Amino acid sequence: MSNTMHIFVGYDSRESDAYDVCLKSIKLNNAANVFVHPLNHLELRKQGLFKRRWLVNEEGQYIDLEDNLPFSTEFSHSRFLTPIIAKQMGIEGWVLFCDCDFLFLKSVSSLWDEVSNDNKAAIKCVQFEEQNPKEGQKKMDGMVQSPYYRKLWSSFVMWNVSHPSNDKLTLEMVNTEKGGNLHKFQWLKDEEIGSINPIWNYIPTVTSPYIIPSAIHFSEGGPWFKDYKDTEYADNWRKYFKQTIDKYD
Repeated sequence: MSNTMHIFVGYDSRESDAYDVCLKSIKLNNAANVFVHPLNHLELRKQGLFKRRWLVNEEGQYIDLEDNLPFSTEFSHSRFLTPIIAKQMGIEGWVLFCDCDFLFLKSVSSLWDEVSNDNKAAIKCVQFEEQNPKEGQKKMDGMVQSPYYRKLWSSFVMWNVSHPSNDKLTLEMVNTEKGGNLHKFQWLKDEEIGSINPIWNYIPTVTSPYIIPSAIHFSEGGPWFKDYKDTEYADNWRKYFKQTIDKYD
């Protein structure tokens, strides 16, 4: 395992509580050699890395102007900048990307141990069975999500930054390629997409309840939404949330 571990977390301004809890859970469950890097599309635009064209319609729905399809989070496309940014930072080997609606319950050191000796895979993720949303299906916050192949795979990805096939993922591709092609890792061969233990992307109501999770993914709805306050592992999330508020520190 590398002495230093880097985690890139997608930031969505509408889910700042989720993001804060995700960071808090990472810091409290890991040693000082774990570094977190937010992927905030506004900052990435200032740096000239993210130029993808959007619009927000009257209902507050994000529409991607590259393929004219709706998307549900501000990091839907910028997540794919992870290996590019990591290389610019001089990072080699494996890094992690995750959505902001994750809650970590364990140290990620065992995850790095799991992937560190695999040089054949360009990425590794939990390979969910296909659960494409129906056309026009909405998420818990009312945002419409477009159906695409390998849904949920890109929500938690170990990236092998040093793998030559990831060099095919360019800035131009991230900024102009159809979103569905990015989410299905179009630039990779199937054999270059490895799998990791499902304990790292445990989704309430989706993942088998017999699995003991190391990271919870509130993809179906998190406790910060009023209709999901009693979802599975909500109490765990609230425990960390209290520690992000000054009066509880």
